[in-house]
Amino acid sequence: MTLALVAFVRLYFITHRGERRAESPPPAPASASDQACRTLERALEGAVRAPGNPAAFARARQQLDACPKPPVRACELGPALDARSQLEAGAPPLRELLETLCQRCQAGANPCASHVTRAVLGLMAGRPADSSNLRWYLEHAGPGTPEACAEVSRALLAPAALPQDSLTDAQKETLGQLAPVCAKAGQLPANVLHAAVVRGGVPALTQLVQEKPAGESAVLKPDRTVGTPGGEKPFDGQETTGVTLAAKPQGERWEKDGALSAVFEPPVHQLSALRVRASGPGTLRAAVRTGDGLGKHDPDSKTSFVDPVACRFKGTGQWETCALPVPLLDVEALSVFPEKDTLTLSEVEARGTR
Repeated sequence: MTLALVAFVRLYFITHRGERRAESPPPAPASASDQACRTLERALEGAVRAPGNPAAFARARQQLDACPKPPVRACELGPALDARSQLEAGAPPLRELLETLCQRCQAGANPCASHVTRAVLGLMAGRPADSSNLRWYLEHAGPGTPEACAEVSRALLAPAALPQDSLTDAQKETLGQLAPVCAKAGQLPANVLHAAVVRGGVPALTQLVQEKPAGESAVLKPDRTVGTPGGEKPFDGQETTGVTLAAKPQGERWEKDGALSAVFEPPVHQLSALRVRASGPGTLRAAVRTGDGLGKHDPDSKTSFVDPVACRFKGTGQWETCALPVPLLDVEALSVFPEKDTLTLSEVEARGTR
């Protein structure tokens, strides 16, 4: 009896499992785009091996046109297409394939974006780069544009917003070529761009700043001051008070704070005008808060910043106006650096919007 029951149960499951298999629909056939993407790598390899073969190019062109999102292995053939197109005279079709491949490959595997990143890193290491040719790669980077522009901002734009002139002429020329492409794509941080324009080392950047109607401005009062004792006096609105500042570095934070730093918490949204009354020459640097590790790092606040010189004053004892070519954005501090032994800072007037 037991053996018969076991045999019945086994027969039942075998029979019904077969029915379920019979009822399950057959797998859907692969779409034309899926098939094209699977064979794209082989088709591109054929075009690279035979750059002058019209049939090989036609196959690669057909497969690429039918594949909206090329697989990573196909994207990895971008450098080979690029190298072959430059070595083989009369091989512009390969450059056409590279152009389409770049416009479709995703970030992280985009051959044009990778080319820009490598070239910029090489340029910072002293290797030459053809900036006009590099612009072609950036213009065709497609989904890789944010990745490439992030490297342009980190390696070229942020250093252009620092007080020291650390970029070579070749690096400035490359920034002048690439920055417009990134700006058009909305991939340049506005606060760093404005800071670089105020710094003034790369004139081509000025035309990238979009003019916006100036809003209501007011005198900006710092939330605190650091450095020389009595540092609040030059920001109290009274010309009869002031403080004497020494040019000698006073601590580890001298590079950011100088002899006196007026701190704004949170950072000022927009700094539009500056004027200074002092006896003795000096400079005012504006520390602009940045993101993504751009510029310098503040170990105390664990934030990043660039600090262009916003004002150079002669210290005549009278008011001196510092013309800003564009407003500075996200200003977290104004720091004073005497140029000679000492200066007497009577008043600093900063205007803008919080």
